Amino acid sequence: MIESWLFVIAMIAVLLIPGPTNALLASAAHHQGILKTAYVIPAEWLGYLYGISLWAIFIHLGEPIWPALIPILHTISAAYVIWLAFNLWKSSHLQRYSQHHLSIRPRQLFFASLKNPKALLFAAGIFPPETWESLKNTAYVFALFSVILLPVALFWMCFGRALLSGDVKGVKADHLYKGSALLLVICMLPVIFRFF
Repeated sequence: MIESWLFVIAMIAVLLIPGPTNALLASAAHHQGILKTAYVIPAEWLGYLYGISLWAIFIHLGEPIWPALIPILHTISAAYVIWLAFNLWKSSHLQRYSQHHLSIRPRQLFFASLKNPKALLFAAGIFPPETWESLKNTAYVFALFSVILLPVALFWMCFGRALLSGDVKGVKADHLYKGSALLLVICMLPVIFRFF
């Protein structure tokens, strides 16, 4: 079974950081309402499920042929985390993103999460290697992922809507992005140390 629970903290941190799927949820909740937007959460879940599974299959098939694949993907994942943290530190694009995405369809959210680099991060770096050893472990980790994804999606719908409508006093989008960058780096340190 899975010995270390540090991956749960890393999952929460990565899902909480602002990204295309979270920005879509916040924008849709702002323009369409929370109840109508909640119906597209299964599309986000399916997108992540397919994306993570495709990366896991690629890793499983590629590792015997190219033994350096896992270290390369771990390095790419770590570099992505560092790049994302620096990018988030100087970014506050939620307001502009909301103006361009007034409505959301399940297909949009599915493809946004399928193409999200977070899927590689989950498959190659965050999910423990034991995840892919048995169907039971895979189901267990994906169940944990699902339990974490639902409140994070609801958080982004509620908090993003309040942030975009100006209901949150003293908090601006740039504060949110800087806090997310800090949270990401702090929570990903154990995972990055495990790689190296």
